Amino acid sequence: MALVWSAESVEARLRNEERIGELLRQFTSPSGLRFEVQGDYALVRVDPSSDPWAFTPNLGQTLEDLLRSDALGSAVRGRVVVSLRAMRKAMLTAGVIWQGFAPRNMFLRGEVIVLIDFEEVVDAAADPVRAAECLLWHRIFFADCLDPVEAEELFAGDEGGAPLIEDGHPLAADSFERALLNVQTVSWQQRRDLLWQSLRLEGRHARPEKVRDRGLLHGHELGHFWGDFLPAAQEARLFSHLASVSDPAMLVACLEVFEAAMEADICRAITVNCRGEADGAPLRTEAVIDALDAVEVGDLAAERSRIVRWYDRLVTDPAQLVDELLLAVGTAVGGVDRSVLDMYLVGGSASRASHEADLTSAVRVGLDFLHGSGSETPFLRHADPTALQKTIAGPLPEAGSCFDHVLAEIEEVIARHSIRQGHPRYLAFPDSGNALAALAGSILSPLLNQNLIAVDRSAPSATFVEVQVIEWLRALVGYEDSPLTELRGVKDVGGLWTTGGHLSNHVAMLAALGRAYPQVRKLGLRVLDTQPSVVMAGPIAHYSHSDAAFHLGLGWDSVLSVGTERGFTTDPAAVDRLLADPPAGRTPFMVVGVAGNCRTTGLDDLEALGEVCRRHGVWFHVDACHGGSLIFSERLRSQHLAGIELADSVSLDPHKGLFTPYPSSYVLFRDRAVLTQFSRHEAAVMADDCWDLGLITPFLGSRGFQSLATWMLLRHVGTRTLGAMVESRQAIVRYLERRVDDSGLFVRLNDVDFYRLAFVFCPPAFRRAMAELDPAGRLRAAKVISSYTSRLNTALYQSGEVCFDEHALGDLDDRIGAGAGTSYTIMAACPGNPLVTREDLDAAMKKLASEALALVEPMLAELRGNLPQQTRRRAGGPAGWSDVE
Repeated sequence: MALVWSAESVEARLRNEERIGELLRQFTSPSGLRFEVQGDYALVRVDPSSDPWAFTPNLGQTLEDLLRSDALGSAVRGRVVVSLRAMRKAMLTAGVIWQGFAPRNMFLRGEVIVLIDFEEVVDAAADPVRAAECLLWHRIFFADCLDPVEAEELFAGDEGGAPLIEDGHPLAADSFERALLNVQTVSWQQRRDLLWQSLRLEGRHARPEKVRDRGLLHGHELGHFWGDFLPAAQEARLFSHLASVSDPAMLVACLEVFEAAMEADICRAITVNCRGEADGAPLRTEAVIDALDAVEVGDLAAERSRIVRWYDRLVTDPAQLVDELLLAVGTAVGGVDRSVLDMYLVGGSASRASHEADLTSAVRVGLDFLHGSGSETPFLRHADPTALQKTIAGPLPEAGSCFDHVLAEIEEVIARHSIRQGHPRYLAFPDSGNALAALAGSILSPLLNQNLIAVDRSAPSATFVEVQVIEWLRALVGYEDSPLTELRGVKDVGGLWTTGGHLSNHVAMLAALGRAYPQVRKLGLRVLDTQPSVVMAGPIAHYSHSDAAFHLGLGWDSVLSVGTERGFTTDPAAVDRLLADPPAGRTPFMVVGVAGNCRTTGLDDLEALGEVCRRHGVWFHVDACHGGSLIFSERLRSQHLAGIELADSVSLDPHKGLFTPYPSSYVLFRDRAVLTQFSRHEAAVMADDCWDLGLITPFLGSRGFQSLATWMLLRHVGTRTLGAMVESRQAIVRYLERRVDDSGLFVRLNDVDFYRLAFVFCPPAFRRAMAELDPAGRLRAAKVISSYTSRLNTALYQSGEVCFDEHALGDLDDRIGAGAGTSYTIMAACPGNPLVTREDLDAAMKKLASEALALVEPMLAELRGNLPQQTRRRAGGPAGWSDVE
């Protein structure tokens, strides 16, 4: 036999050995059995600083093994119990308590009980609390070796001889108590109660079959393993799960699982040790504890009971046995079995029919929403936001609802109060999102569930679909394009899909910054001795550009704003002057041109801007999120987008002008190689046949297959028909423009270049009255116009019959008469759905005129001062998020 003694314990062990030896010499066992301290051993140190090994002759089976196996016979067992009781009585009388009074430290050799391991001996007079605790531990040490009668006989003397400790006596909590109770001190009563609970767990337990150990499970064998191999926190978790189990059958079933885990852990430890390897694998015992955190002890016990041939498998492969049980328990947490999984998750063949029916119902809800019951269905059933909050608010659902109920809630609440952007009288934005193929792509994309971050194991075919879409769009813009088969990898991919124009414009600015200042990639902006700046026409530029300057760390002050021409377009001459003489400390690296601004869809002179940028060596970005759809019509492209091919980058939004559901945007680059700067993995990104788009995609990691919608749209409709649809939209807005003019009730602030019409409510009588006012009075009149324009527009919106956009816009041409540049709250029409008919437009105009006429007199009265001034409603929506107020 060999044991390791800690170096610091050697002297104490020798003293304790002598004290117990002296005790044994002073009493005689009434059973005739004698006690001896094992003194025949040698202490060996491998080196002076190491803990010594204690070598002793083999003493045979421990008394613990003999008592558990019932190999002694009742007569010998009786003599042993009597002898042990006598020794404990001697300890109590002498006040010398050996903590290691345990059958594993005892060997029966003929008529002698040999004792070993005297690490701790307690003087009861000096430390009565520790002595009392050791006496309780004696019970635990013998708990699974003795039957109840034997145990009662062995420990009968405690009542009169054990130290008496007050229940409330404070003690420093040990590591187990700290983990279990989260305290630093405990009372004696708390510690005693915990020891009695341990006694129950570590006792004898009747197995369901008598196949193993005569049908008994020895709990202290488990407890000994837990104490030696588990951290205190894990042991406390285990204890908290098992201590409250009152049903004996349930408890023994759980203990048998821990027994199997223990044997698997011991087998692995022996195997790994024999190989001389380090073992970082967690114990299976810990895995069972983790499982009990997720399931009830009854679930663990039930799974143990379901496994057949348990004891045979425990002998042959306890690790596989435990692993199978943990898998079964772990995959049925909360009663979630296969039938439940098939209810909620798509993929099981047995549930194909029901899932198909449910998804068909979901598509029907969507189609019912899109179609309504024709033009008579309102584009919106308006509800006050506070009312919607209350309707939708609810506690976090602990239990789910049936799919039909959830779908009904969507139909009756969410869809009912959603905007129908494809409605024929929804004229606020062009985002109709109603192309059949694009809708189908948006439905199929999540069903295919591809991750466009990489090719292998993520998106093998979807990657090339997206790259193909990018090549098609490059060709339409006028960039150099190539057959997909001739591209070599991501280093040749000249564009990206993004979530919207906002992000596309961010990516373009980041690319321009990296091209102008490549050192920033590694060293950051702090390395620059200037402030990189962006030039744009502030009054018409989309808010995303100034946001990008802020988000990229350039700061809002890096935006250099130039004025606009009277048609709400960027002034190339002003850009030229600023680039030639920028403010001190600023270095422009990018100019933003706009192909269809979000307020009037005015179209910049891209050729002129491109030439200015070329001369000054500055990156030219074209925000064509609105106007990009014009590339599908050769006539409109040449008329309005001449020079777009000169841009270093272009942003396009299919979800704006190409009838594609959100989200769908692309940013394209004239230089294919520009995206490689976004990767730290230079060798990978420049390698042939590397197609992992995640390497060149900033801001986004995992992302879905949204390009499928655009691919399906182009494949299904084709550019020729798409171009014709874009052309038809021009006719729609021109018709509406004439109807607004002919009504006489409104003043347009722009001449329509593209598909957005901006106007205010300003009837003839009001214009005549306003003309008679002085400049201050005209500015006051401008506020009245804004107020009543918003009031009119709000009434239309809340009616659900007609919808126009609303935002602030400066009257650059002074068409109203309060002064050039005076800002108004305006209404804007931007019909984007080619399904809109003349009847729809006439109905919209009829409703608009009817509501407007009812406001003429109140509006005049307010101008004359006969009514209190209306509170000006803040114009909402992205078009109103102007960089220049």
